[in-house]
Amino acid sequence: MLLPLVYLMSMLACSIVGFVYYKDLKSRQLSFFPFYLLLIFIQELTATLLVRQDPSYSTGYIYNVYNPVNTLFYMIFYYHIPFNLPVRKLIGILVIVFITLTLGTFFFVKSIYVYNSYLSSASGFLITLCGILFLFNYFKLDNHTEEKKWLPVLWITIGLVAFYPVVNISFALHKNLLAYQATISGIKLYRLIPQLMSIFMYVCFIRAFYLCSRQE
Repeated sequence: MLLPLVYLMSMLACSIVGFVYYKDLKSRQLSFFPFYLLLIFIQELTATLLVRQDPSYSTGYIYNVYNPVNTLFYMIFYYHIPFNLPVRKLIGILVIVFITLTLGTFFFVKSIYVYNSYLSSASGFLITLCGILFLFNYFKLDNHTEEKKWLPVLWITIGLVAFYPVVNISFALHKNLLAYQATISGIKLYRLIPQLMSIFMYVCFIRAFYLCSRQE
């Protein structure tokens, strides 16, 4: 029971740190992060309480809404990074394709109330791709001042690029992990991996917010 609590608290702590350094986040396009992270915390807390109250309760529709919104949030974030100009057209095209496929899936293929693992995997792939494109352009800057300015976003990206591939792999192996009842310290492995990686990601975010204040 300790890990889920640490997971939720790391998310809340990340949002709080973001609000503490809010004024310093604006120049790195990070000013929306504290509000967004707070909304995610409220969502996760609500989903946890609903399942705790009724173990049979399905939260599939919550994550079917969350995944597209989360993907668009990060894609738009990377779209507006100034030195990402060479890949803006690609990101814009991917946004349109993703929205079209998502709406088409929920209207014609599968109900929004049934959790869709394929769209979840696609979300992780697109966020990771945007992160990799950012890394490629960041390491091409060849300007120490700019590199230092955007170092906080580098930490954000490290967290995202570490989180989503690992979680996507765990989702892909979900049925196998579930069938073998794979656990560590009594916690089911398919739940343990995302929560551990989330904690790592939010620690990277906290580091990013702190760096914004140190560099002003």
